[in-house]
Amino acid sequence: MNFDRVTLKIATAFVVIFSFVACDEDYSEIGGEVIGNPTDVDLREIDVTAWSEKIESVQTNNLPTHLLGAYNHPVYGLTEASILTQVSLSGGNPTFGGEPVLDSVVLKMPFFSNIVEGSEGSDGEYELDSIYGNSPFKISVFESGYYLNDLDPASNFEQRQKYYSDQQELFEQYIEGDTLYKNDNYRPSAQKIVSYEPAATGVSDTVVSSPALRVKLPVEFFQQKILDKEGDSELANNDNFRNYLRGLFIKAEAVNNDGSIVLLNLAPQSGAGITLYYKYDTTDEEGESTRARRSFKLNFGSNVVNTFEGEYPDEVIQDIQNSGSETGAGNLYLKGGEGSMAIIELFSNAAELEELKQNNWLVNEANLSFYVNQDLAEGVNEPERIYLYDLDNNRTLLDYTYDTGTDQRDPLNSLTTHSSRLQKDEEGNGVRYTLRITQHVNNLLNKDSTNVRLGLVVTPNINITANAAVKGFENDNPNINKVPLASVLTPLGTVLHGNRSEDEEKRLKLRIYYTETND
Repeated sequence: MNFDRVTLKIATAFVVIFSFVACDEDYSEIGGEVIGNPTDVDLREIDVTAWSEKIESVQTNNLPTHLLGAYNHPVYGLTEASILTQVSLSGGNPTFGGEPVLDSVVLKMPFFSNIVEGSEGSDGEYELDSIYGNSPFKISVFESGYYLNDLDPASNFEQRQKYYSDQQELFEQYIEGDTLYKNDNYRPSAQKIVSYEPAATGVSDTVVSSPALRVKLPVEFFQQKILDKEGDSELANNDNFRNYLRGLFIKAEAVNNDGSIVLLNLAPQSGAGITLYYKYDTTDEEGESTRARRSFKLNFGSNVVNTFEGEYPDEVIQDIQNSGSETGAGNLYLKGGEGSMAIIELFSNAAELEELKQNNWLVNEANLSFYVNQDLAEGVNEPERIYLYDLDNNRTLLDYTYDTGTDQRDPLNSLTTHSSRLQKDEEGNGVRYTLRITQHVNNLLNKDSTNVRLGLVVTPNINITANAAVKGFENDNPNINKVPLASVLTPLGTVLHGNRSEDEEKRLKLRIYYTETND
């Protein structure tokens, strides 16, 4: 560290005060002290240390949404996202009526979408909300013989079982029977779904729903597997059923090394699941025998596992491995899914931190500006948001908590005072992200808070702050035992200038805007 760093005067100090500090016309307040409104602001730039870490495997059976498809990232290469899911009865010990015979079986996995014209229903027009890439990919659906435990036997069934993103090879060993469905050229569509549901009157109702992956599965398989088992122990309850039909493995593969990845909504209220449409014998009001239509629903279970297949290019892996806590890095590699993140150490020189503590500064703003390395990220569909958090304790920073701009309905524009959206140039290329950590730095300088490491990841939803476990962190990566769960929900990534960037103007630094206080 350079203790003799020149302190820079801000020429437009009065403007800066009102740009960076939430204060009224009469005073500023910090740490309970009221001081006079300052007439100028100084800037101190502090060197930081930042480097990248590759996440080899992350827990994926606790995700709120799931990815399916293939996406070839310009920097990070191909990722294929597949799904293993439990299947459960919508009701135990079902009765199907006399001589039930299946007409059709439909697998439905809704996309996230928005109405862009008309209203919800028959006149609505949609666009997909979370789709990455625009090329087709291959889908195959199989019966799985792998039993997904809800609880971990190693914990005496007291903790939830964890399943990880790197377990696809294991799951594929348990594929049973013939392929249930295959499409070598599947392309996600924004078209609304029109279906005809059996009604009590005997006339089918026309039902219009939002876009979804909706495919037909083989009637013979489900006739034998479900309807013919009426009254048997396999359908008595879901414990028995999940051991009988253990799940479905939905595999996605690239087509010509390309494809697209789409985010799926598999929550029960979304309508996701497998619907069996069938006819059965019944008696009408006149006592005449007739055939009627009915449906039975199989839901997805509580255990749904995302798997990710793919390798980073050798040059990216090499650059990550050449960085570290001693010197930092020239580039910071951020990618979602089974991806990579950055670790930031503020005030890695303890002597400099102690020197700054003696100044008793009023911290008007402290920020980190992460500049996009446009030479490496050219043509990249960059994430709009990144998320900075307390890595040592796997929790949010105070600046996140203090940002009053939380918007659960619009995560893209939520909490932007603390963490800005990606700033772009006139051509639409990403320039930088600005993260304000004023309260965090103030507490380090004036309240003797612990100087924790910070983690930085991409996020499609900054409102989600839960974490996912990292597999084998004790041996493979002792720096990281958890990652923010939201970072697993996107295949996007970017490359940022680090503290050793060759472009000195875009090097990562901590900038502290402060005013002197009278002791």
